[in-house]
This record gives sequence, C-alpha cells and structure tokens, in this order.
Amino acid sequence: MATPFGDALLREDVVPLPALDPYPGSVAYIDTETTGLGGGAGTYVFAAAVARPIDCGLRLAQLFLPQPGLEAPFLHRLRLEIAGEEGVASFNGGSFDLPVLRTRWGMARMPGELVLAPHVDLLTLVRALYRHRLETCTLRMVEERLLGYERDDPIAGPLIPDAYFDYLRRGSSALLDAVLEHNRLDVISLVHLHSRLLARLNGGDAEMDASDWLALGRHRLRRGARADGWRALRNAAGFAADEAAATAGLLIARRLARRRKSVAGAESFLGWLESRVASDVRLPVARARLLEWRRRDPQLALAVVEAAQSRLPEEAPALEARRNRLRRKVAKSRSLTKSTESVAASLFG
Repeated sequence: MATPFGDALLREDVVPLPALDPYPGSVAYIDTETTGLGGGAGTYVFAAAVARPIDCGLRLAQLFLPQPGLEAPFLHRLRLEIAGEEGVASFNGGSFDLPVLRTRWGMARMPGELVLAPHVDLLTLVRALYRHRLETCTLRMVEERLLGYERDDPIAGPLIPDAYFDYLRRGSSALLDAVLEHNRLDVISLVHLHSRLLARLNGGDAEMDASDWLALGRHRLRRGARADGWRALRNAAGFAADEAAATAGLLIARRLARRRKSVAGAESFLGWLESRVASDVRLPVARARLLEWRRRDPQLALAVVEAAQSRLPEEAPALEARRNRLRRKVAKSRSLTKSTESVAASLFG
C-alpha cells in the first residue's frame, strides 16, 4: 500500500460475524505486537491489527513492518486505519500499546503528533466489572470465562519478539505466521468483548447476581454516573443472604445517613438488611454506630449489639468491647438522668 513515505505492507479482509448486540458503534479496535514489553525507545511495533465493525461483519486490516527502516510508512498507514472512527478500543492499550505508538511516532520523526480518538481500555472495564469472577484478567482468561471459547493459541506471548528477530535474520517462517494469526485473533476477540462489556454496563446481562451488580454500581459511581450507580447498588442489595448484597446495602445506608432527614431511613434499611443477611456482622455494627452517634440512642445501639452476639456467637468476642463501652455509656446516661431529676425535685418539689 503506497504512502507518502513509501510502501506499507498491508493485508485486508472481511471477517463475517453475527450481529453484535449491543452494537458498539464507530470504534476502531487495535492490537499490536512489539519487540519487547519495556515500552522504551528501543521497542518497535512490528505488527498491528485494526478491526472495525461493518454491516456484514468486521473489516480487518493488518500491518506488518518488514524491516525497521520502513517504520514511517507503517505508522502513517496505521494512523489512517484508526482515523475516522469516534473511538479507539484496546486491551491494556492505555498503559502499553498507545504510549509505545506515540514513542515510535516521535522516534520516526513523523510530522505532528499522533492524535487519536477517545480511547477505551477494555482491560480497565474487565477489572472493574469482572475482577471478582476471574483468577486473572488476561485476554486468554477473558476469552474462556466471559466469551465462552478457548482457542489453541499458535504461539506463546513471550516468544513473539523472538519470532520477529528470527524473521529479520532468516526471512519468513511458520513462527512469524503464527504471530500474525495470534495478532489477528486477539483483535477479533476485542470486538466480542466490547459488546459483552456494553451489555453489562447497560444492566442488560441476565446472569448478573449481587456481586455483579455491586461491581457495576461501584464502577458507575467512580465514573460519576450517580443515578445508574445507586440503581445498581439497590439491585445488588435486593439479593438475599449474600455478602455482596450486604456490602451494597451498607453503601446505600451510608449515603442515607449523610442526609440528616434520612438517618431514620438508614437505620430502618439496615434493620431490613439484617433480617435478610443475618450472618453478616457488619450490618449490626453499622446499625449500632448509626443509633449511637447519629440518633443519640446508646441504649438501642446496645440492644442491637447484644442481639447480634446472641445470633452470631462466633462474632461475640469481637463485639464485646463495643458492648462494654455502650453499657458504660448507658449507665452514665442513667446516672445523669437520676441526678438531674434529684436536683429538679429539690428545687421545685
């Protein structure tokens, strides 16, 4: 493929895919292969796959750097492949792929800066929404556990730089072909993954349980989508006898307690949660704190703690210090009340 800097080695094809639901929109998906993982000035990008959804599937463009001296046409064509879309998506590209590309752009003395559309890092979303379900967040694990398929990868990741160096010394090889196929399969997976993540972000995943809604709620709140975040937490709290449901409920109660007029509502909500998740000691502790410090009712707080000790004998020792402190506080309050009544009687009796 001709460019102002020389010819770029480009392979294009269309990959048929079923309709994506939800459809991710105008997004260019990118995956790169490099000569190392350090990301410094000596790290070259020698292969890049760019996929864009079209009506009949995916348009997939794959660029290859046949020798380091042809980096300028490679980078120029890669930018053209990404340009024109409303967004760019990658897997860990925010920390690796895009910084390396920008470094190479400068090292190759390309004109201007490498300016890209807004970027979404799918690894960040996977960690936010699925970390609680995955042993690791590698793309292979994501493919197996979230996308439902396990591929026979033609080459192990650590061998990829060696395959390119071997090509530079000896020419084309089956190992290099395996690298390019690996690169191609990676970028196709990103398209499927993005659609799956969008379904989860929209709350349209029928498989979601309390822990999933909790993860979604926390992510939405961190991103400033408060209404969606609290809605997701309420959904999480609706699951019975679940630690994640209790965690979501505690977050909701904390929010209610910040509002002076909603303190009673927060206490009532915590009581309701206790009845559903009776084994979670965090709930009576939170309720006792609320009663003691916000409603100024240490006696009722003491009753909540003692009830929890009876219901959860294995947690009783951990609650004993709180119980003793509340008992002293209640006794002191009663003593002050009696003293006040005695003074009043002597003055007005």
